[in-house]
Amino acid sequence: MRTVTYTELKNRFTSAIGVDTLLSVEETAFKNSLNDRVKGAWTRAQWPELMSVVEKTVAAVTSPIVADKAVQIDNDANLMDVFSVFDKNPLSERTAFKLDYNLINGYLVLPANSSQDSVFVMGNQVTPSSYGDATVDGSETTTLPRFLERYLLLATISDWYKSDGQLEKAIQQEQMAEETLALEIDRVERLEGMNKISVNTYPSYSFGVNILTTV
Repeated sequence: MRTVTYTELKNRFTSAIGVDTLLSVEETAFKNSLNDRVKGAWTRAQWPELMSVVEKTVAAVTSPIVADKAVQIDNDANLMDVFSVFDKNPLSERTAFKLDYNLINGYLVLPANSSQDSVFVMGNQVTPSSYGDATVDGSETTTLPRFLERYLLLATISDWYKSDGQLEKAIQQEQMAEETLALEIDRVERLEGMNKISVNTYPSYSFGVNILTTV
């Protein structure tokens, strides 16, 4: 994935608001705004750049739900949202089948009569906990997805104007930011139409009542 560094984006922001450098409190505000905006944009579309396929083991669970075939996905380190579930890796196996599933209380639940011992889950990656230059906090992520660069720049400038009481300019920048993000979403939709993965689908089966039982 093509990326832009936090420092590059911060420098563009600094130039756009007409200052040479940011004060400590200003950089903190920029960083908070940036991280909030990234988290908001992350789930606005099924971004190809943020997508991954992860193999998960299927097992029976008894709490907080009762299910014969399930995978815990809440707080997963590799997946945020689930888009599709397959019996094999759809990126490498032509015979991969798309499986029926339900999302219940943090678990991906397969039909009770499923024979799967493992599944391949397609979804988006987990958002990094914080973006920054890592000079203070070494755990900060220093690069951001480049396809979000212009949106993030415009959105953080909007937040800056809003905090400074310049509401008319803030609204203008927000509109430009949303237009930019809409163009990126349109790009994704066009790519999906051109590059759909061809998969087979198992016939639908009824989910057992016991799967939906909560304790």
